[in-house]
Amino acid sequence: MSEPVHVVTGAFGYSGRWIARELLSRGKRVRTLTNAKGRDDPFQGRVEVLPIDFTNHESLVTSLKDADVLYNTYWVRYKDTKGGYAHDIAVENIRRLFLAAEEAGVKRVVHFSVAHPHKAPDWSYFRGKVEVEKILTESNLSYSILRPTVFFGGKRDVLINNMSWLIRKFPVFGIFGMGNYPIQPIHIEDVARVAVDQGESVEDSVLDVAGPETFTYREYVTLIAKSIGVRRLIIPVPPIVGWSFGKLVGLFLQDRVITRAEIKGLMRGLMATDARPLGRIKFSEWVAVNGAGLGANYHNDLKERKYTNPRKPILLHNSPDSAK
Repeated sequence: MSEPVHVVTGAFGYSGRWIARELLSRGKRVRTLTNAKGRDDPFQGRVEVLPIDFTNHESLVTSLKDADVLYNTYWVRYKDTKGGYAHDIAVENIRRLFLAAEEAGVKRVVHFSVAHPHKAPDWSYFRGKVEVEKILTESNLSYSILRPTVFFGGKRDVLINNMSWLIRKFPVFGIFGMGNYPIQPIHIEDVARVAVDQGESVEDSVLDVAGPETFTYREYVTLIAKSIGVRRLIIPVPPIVGWSFGKLVGLFLQDRVITRAEIKGLMRGLMATDARPLGRIKFSEWVAVNGAGLGANYHNDLKERKYTNPRKPILLHNSPDSAK
């Protein structure tokens, strides 16, 4: 009998990469399902690579046939201008993935949701997350649903890097409103550790996943500016002004810098939790060591991601990477 495999969606991406790395460190056999093209392989061939095609049920079942655990990081941040990355498409794709997992006999699913998914019903991103959680909890699969806040670390932390780039480039940094809403970042290594621990568990669970420190957004921005060695005027701006400036910068960079819904989620305090922190790495200590290198270059998420079928939603756990 072949050794059981742990399947990770998007292991050449951000969160998936760190989950695969944690699994390999524990001696697990790892497979990734992906439709990304041209990504570097940080695992030197130790991770089996199979394509993912949500329209082919038999192919999905085959790719999951000998899997003990499926780690699902698949989601989308937003839809493109042609509607190709709509959240309802992502929900349907995940439904198909879970149905294939059931048929293939997958023993457990560790699924990435988002912090407080029920608190933003006016945002399709959150509505989709709620729907997917319901699909999983009503299935026959053993599950752990992880609800992270916002990621940092791991060399692909687009959010903090691009915030740092903006802080470096402009003498003034605007925060939405007064900036007194909470943010509780968690290091990607902690996220991967928690995910794999849950993969080894057998109990159904829903867990908030947050770091050991909570800041106001103003404190968070101030700490980043200090860590990269610049002094900036941090001023409150109306959300519509901040969004408009982000859109203007995005047009220049050909990227999506921020969305209105992301601003709403941040200002509602959805990036923090009252649950016991599961993270160990402190953001304040990490940024003090790594701040000098933050924001040296802008990470253009849209340009860097290439897929075999651009009409399919991207493999991205972006709730925490991309929403704030």
